[in-house]
Amino acid sequence: MKIFLTAIFLIACSMPALSIDQQGDDLRVMPKISLQDFDGKTVQSDQFKGSIVIVDLWATWCGPCIAEIPEYNRLQEKYAEKGVKLVGVTMASGKAKEVKPFIERHQMKYTILMGDDDQGYELNIVGFPTTYLVTRDWKIFRKYVGAGPSKIARLEADIEKLLEMEKQ
Repeated sequence: MKIFLTAIFLIACSMPALSIDQQGDDLRVMPKISLQDFDGKTVQSDQFKGSIVIVDLWATWCGPCIAEIPEYNRLQEKYAEKGVKLVGVTMASGKAKEVKPFIERHQMKYTILMGDDDQGYELNIVGFPTTYLVTRDWKIFRKYVGAGPSKIARLEADIEKLLEMEKQ
């Protein structure tokens, strides 16, 4: 049974990204997330209101999550001046002292915070990575599950769409 569950989990982690559209007036509010920085200080998710936020829920042991790091570094650099923030929330990866060297080794250039593993259900995490694109008023514009080039392309197109909508 353990082998079966492990196989299902690995398949879910390696599948191409799926996106779930929630555009229009029916946008759901992103749940508040319990976050901590690497000094153990609480970071309120409300502090990100006013920015378009990419919230990437990932784990240090997740190969597809690791593969996305260079693309996320690129997106952060490209969109930072336009009010877009990328926040990586590490889940199921141990304590901060174990995660911090990983972040340095992989040269992650965007905000990384520690998530509360117990919030996986509330955040509807079915596999890693799970990524949310959140509007400036903290509503979910789109959810992506999985990884791959099509996910990054779709995410970037959605960022552009949100930025264009703000101009109107």
